[in-house]
Amino acid sequence: MTTNWVRSDLKWRAKDAVRKNYWAAVIVSLILAIVVATGSGGASNEAASHATRDYQYQSQTFQYGASLGGRISDVWGQVTRSPWGFAVAVLGTGMLIIFVFLALFFHYFIGNLLEVGARRFYIENLYSRPGVGSILSAFRSGYYWNVVKVMFFRDLFVFLWSLLFVIPGIVKSYEYRMIPYLLAEYPDMSRQEAFDRSKEMMSGQKWDTFVLDLSFIPWLFLSAVTFRIVGVFYVNPYIDATRSELYDVLSRRMQGGGNSGYGSDGYGGYGTGGYGSQDSGYGPGGYGGPNNGYGPNGYDGQNGSYGPNGGNGPEGY
Repeated sequence: MTTNWVRSDLKWRAKDAVRKNYWAAVIVSLILAIVVATGSGGASNEAASHATRDYQYQSQTFQYGASLGGRISDVWGQVTRSPWGFAVAVLGTGMLIIFVFLALFFHYFIGNLLEVGARRFYIENLYSRPGVGSILSAFRSGYYWNVVKVMFFRDLFVFLWSLLFVIPGIVKSYEYRMIPYLLAEYPDMSRQEAFDRSKEMMSGQKWDTFVLDLSFIPWLFLSAVTFRIVGVFYVNPYIDATRSELYDVLSRRMQGGGNSGYGSDGYGGYGTGGYGSQDSGYGPGGYGGPNNGYGPNGYDGQNGSYGPNGGNGPEGY
């Protein structure tokens, strides 16, 4: 699937979305940044390269467990024959095991779900003003274990691909980028469908998305030199909102059929009863209809933001 989108358009709409719900966006992005920094081994990784932040978050969490054996060996290698040395080694090894266990527990059972909830917040923030409580949506969805399972496999597959050197892992992290967004809207979506839908949405989009991430480097540098003050209060919400705008563009342009969603009775969105229908989002009477968002009188219409008389039309921006 090839979809045309313009970085400047995504960013312009993202700024507008953050502006209308500023403080909630700041808090949600701050929580998400803490979760990501915890999963990737430190906030410095984000400042160094935001383009690979998600890859680090997904793959390095597995490295906690994978490198545990080596770390234990290092500790025991320092053991001397004295009783005190042995006691210190046992204590250090026990603390290391507890730390790794707590880190993995937080990542898989709390952090990943907060990430999904943060994506939910920004999806809702496109067209409304959700509260900070949206970040807990994955816990309240009734599909807690399904979200845990799907996000676990996302991390696992990125880690396995990263074993073939770094680049395959980064490529796969972009291929799987839409998984948390899909789970944010459809927490009951199966693992296979989530992976397939994300792969389909990102087909032909990975390089442009990578360039989109690179375009934020000047802002990340500014965040770093201001000790992350600018990052907390502007850059992080700006980036998170832009990524949600990308998801929105790709998801509403996917083609499907049926009474809802992705199949005859699927997930609501692109069939006769979903986003592409007369009664919902993107059909004749919805966002893509004559009187709404993306129809003749909507965002892409003659009198809308992106039509001939709107934002990106002949008489617009």
